[in-house]
Amino acid sequence: MQCSLENRICALNQISSRKLVDILDKIPGQKDFIIDSNLIKPLEKFIGVSKLRSHGVDKIYKFDKPGIPITSSQRVYMIRSDLITAKHVSDQINSELQQAPEKQTNNHIIIVPRKLIAIMDLFEEEGVYGHIKTYQFQWAPLQLDTKLIIDELPTIYRSLFLDGNNSLLPSVAKSIWTLIMLFGVPLVTVYHGKFSQQIEKIIGIYLEKLGKPHKIDSDISCLYVVDRDVDYTSVLLTPGTYTCLLDQVCGFSCGVCNFTITDKNTEQNYTLNLSDTDEIFVQVRNRYFSDVFPYLSSKAKVLRDSFAQSQTTIDKMQKFVSQELRNVTVMKKCLAGHIAACEKIMGDMSDRFEDLQFNEQNMLVGRNRRESLAFIEDCIAMDSGGYLNCLQLLSLLSITSDGLTLDEIAAIKNQFLHAYGYQHLSSIHNLFTVGLLSEQTSYLTSSAPAGKIANKVVQAVTLPTRRSSFNAQSQKLKLLPNMAENYDPKNPKDMSYIFSGAYIPLVCQIISNLVRKEVALEEIAKLLPNLLIKYSTDCKEIVRQTYLIYFVGGVSFAELTAFQMLEKLTGCQIVVAGTSMVNGNTLIKSVL
Repeated sequence: MQCSLENRICALNQISSRKLVDILDKIPGQKDFIIDSNLIKPLEKFIGVSKLRSHGVDKIYKFDKPGIPITSSQRVYMIRSDLITAKHVSDQINSELQQAPEKQTNNHIIIVPRKLIAIMDLFEEEGVYGHIKTYQFQWAPLQLDTKLIIDELPTIYRSLFLDGNNSLLPSVAKSIWTLIMLFGVPLVTVYHGKFSQQIEKIIGIYLEKLGKPHKIDSDISCLYVVDRDVDYTSVLLTPGTYTCLLDQVCGFSCGVCNFTITDKNTEQNYTLNLSDTDEIFVQVRNRYFSDVFPYLSSKAKVLRDSFAQSQTTIDKMQKFVSQELRNVTVMKKCLAGHIAACEKIMGDMSDRFEDLQFNEQNMLVGRNRRESLAFIEDCIAMDSGGYLNCLQLLSLLSITSDGLTLDEIAAIKNQFLHAYGYQHLSSIHNLFTVGLLSEQTSYLTSSAPAGKIANKVVQAVTLPTRRSSFNAQSQKLKLLPNMAENYDPKNPKDMSYIFSGAYIPLVCQIISNLVRKEVALEEIAKLLPNLLIKYSTDCKEIVRQTYLIYFVGGVSFAELTAFQMLEKLTGCQIVVAGTSMVNGNTLIKSVL
């Protein structure tokens, strides 16, 4: 079963490669390949340069809007479904047509992931429609790790949740349909959230028109499709594990982390390929950060000792060179990269990590609200962590306390705009639009002057603590464990260790309840809005403990780590998928 599941996941990249090759084969002869820079890393995941060359690709260029000196008469552009990029391609084609109208050039445009009507209309308006041939290409979800598959569609969150643009929703549904075709129809499918339920209808159309899987027995018992806005808290909280912090500080792209260490006017660039291919990463990725550096130090000592022993005799030296030198060299490079990553994290987080977690834990339980506001104001005044971190904290406070009062909004907005500039005025508006910020309803609601006076009295007088809807939901689903004073995240016993024992990601807790059979799915549906359950058979019991979780709008490394801990604790199998990887910084930045 496990072998079958993992082999099928490995097939995803082969499917993507085959689909792209089929398009290239429709364009006979030699051609130059011009690719949008944002598509290079995803492309490298499923096809290599040698494979492209074997299917007629001659030269490969990175698309640059000022223009590319291309001499080939046949060229293939590969761009995202983006109007701005499409306009740059149109400008380049028009420029060449004006300079050499007699020159015969065949222009082919591959649009990822979907040919939009707006883009085709743009090509027509720009006068290039008759000079191009367009193709639609959507790669299958990319395998970034053994049980991590991502669509690499980073614009989906902003498009859906901020702009209200559903044009790429069929692409998300197509990805999930691909997974259903690969694994089989799951016994239970849960759609949690507004967009997820729209996706359910599109998937139904695809199953009818494009086909259903031939597999009788599905590799997946439960498919859980969930909107990102169902649980913002898991993204906004500061995590404590190595991979989560590395993502927060350095960022990831297609499973690769690039960062620079500056020391005494010299810069050292590092690249970490964070997957099962890195033996050291496998050992440290889910460790609490304070436990990582001691492990790396002990590993470095073992390498030094093994090298020293190999130098004692000529025979040992020859054996070392012939059998172990290559592995040791690779290990040494990986070790140096992870040690540098630890230094980078400590340089960025060491001064503020404890204060962040202390104040975030207060927000989670609704304690010391005024101190939390004061802490956010201090972060703005001292530029602690940058403007993204300040907005992240403000969003967390808003979500955990059912919004901010008008006075709080006015004061914080004024301080933030003075500190970071009035160009962020629209940024704050956007945070309200997506629900990261909201206005708190007062105890007393009145538009009369008496109502305003009463509200001021309410703010001045200490009233019993109001229980927020976040707190009520967290208590029902047991998302806030009772933290013991001796809680040790270095020896985790549950999924909350990612946040130092303060919080369990909502979706992870739901799946945990299903795995342990603690709460029935129907009972969970009564506690949460916008949750739709679909069964493929009359049997409603999940027998085989294999789950596929798909996040519409992005999945965080904190959630991935929590699922991996759940696998370790229960023996179940969980495949995590989503439109992209996301953290607090990238979530906030995507809507600014």
